[in-house]
Amino acid sequence: APAAAPTAPTSAGAPASAPAWQQEWDALAAAAKKEGRVDLNWILGGAGGYQKCVDDFNKTFPGVEAQLTTMASGSLMVPKVIHEHQAGIYSFDLLFTQNQHGDLMKGPGALQPIKPLVFHADALDDKKWSNGFAAGWVDKDKAYGYGFAMNAPKVWWMNTDLVREGEIKSANDLLNPKWQGKMILADIRSGYTSQNGTALRLNLGDDFLKKLLVDQNPTFSRDNRLITEAMVKGQYAFATGVPVQILEEFQAQGLGKNLKAFSMPEAATMSMGHQVWATKGAPHPNALRLFLNWLLTKEGQTAYVNSTKENSRRLDAPPGDPTTRVEPGQKYVWLGGNDAMSPEVEKTIELGIKLTTR
Repeated sequence: APAAAPTAPTSAGAPASAPAWQQEWDALAAAAKKEGRVDLNWILGGAGGYQKCVDDFNKTFPGVEAQLTTMASGSLMVPKVIHEHQAGIYSFDLLFTQNQHGDLMKGPGALQPIKPLVFHADALDDKKWSNGFAAGWVDKDKAYGYGFAMNAPKVWWMNTDLVREGEIKSANDLLNPKWQGKMILADIRSGYTSQNGTALRLNLGDDFLKKLLVDQNPTFSRDNRLITEAMVKGQYAFATGVPVQILEEFQAQGLGKNLKAFSMPEAATMSMGHQVWATKGAPHPNALRLFLNWLLTKEGQTAYVNSTKENSRRLDAPPGDPTTRVEPGQKYVWLGGNDAMSPEVEKTIELGIKLTTR
C-alpha cells in the first residue's frame, strides 16, 4: 500500500531564528531518516555516472539510502510504472526520463505534481537558473516534470579508424554509398535516434530519413552497451546510442580511444536531457522530497554534472561537458524537454517504425 503522507514539518531541532524553509528542511531530513531510503529509476544504461551522484546524496544524508535502478529506455519504464500503479504496487519514488514519457505516465494518473514539493530557498532562487526557475517545467501543467539540465548533445559517434578527419561535414555525407551497412543506431523509439532524427526530418525532409534508415541499411539495437562495444571493436563506422558513461568503462581499460562524438548543422538539437518526475503513491514521500530538493540546489547540481558530464541549467554549477554547452547564436532544434515538440518526435518515431518494419 502507498506510504502515509509526508510528516508535517516542525521546528524541532532548528533554531527559533531560522527561516521557515530551514526549519522545514531540518524536519524533513529527520522524517526521511525514519523512512530510511528513496527509490530512483533513471533511464539509460550505464549506471556509473548516475550512481556517483546518488553516492554524493548518501554521503550528505547518512541514514537515508538512495537506491538506483536504471532502464535502457522510456519504452520499458512507462508500461512498468503504469501497470504497477494500476495494480497498487509502488516500486519507485522518483523517475528520471524525458517529457514524452512523463506525459504518457501522467495520463493514467501514475504521477503526482512535484511543484508543491519544492521549497528549498536555494533551489527556488530565480537568479541561480538560466531564464529563472520556472523555465524548467516541461509539462503542459507546469507542475509535474522539471528539467534541470541543458545540453546541445552530440549523439552521433564515429570510429576514427574508419572515418577520416573532415569526411563528415553535413548530414548528407552520411548517405555516401560507402557507409551502407556501416552504421549501428539506437532503436528509433530511443531519444538518441528519435530526437536527432526529428531535427534531420525537419531540416531535410522525410525522404532524407528514408535514405538514412532504409537505403543505408543500418543495424538497430535497444542495447546501448552492445552498440558501444560494437563501435569499440570497429564493427561499424557510425552510431547513435553510445552513452558517455558506458564508453568511459571501456576507456578505463584502454579501449574506445578511437571513438569520437561529432555534430552536423542539420542535426543540432538542444535538450533538457532527463527530467525528474514523482510517482503517485510514492513509498517514501519524505525521502523523495529530500532528494528532489537536494538535487535542485547548487550542491546537488554540482554532484549531477560531475557524475554525468552533462550541463546544468543552474548558473552557479560547473560545466559538465563544455563541448555540449548551448552556444549563443547557434541554431538548434529544441527537442528534449520541449512539450510543444513532442508531436514532432512522435511523427519521427511513427515514420521510422513504418520505414524499418519489414
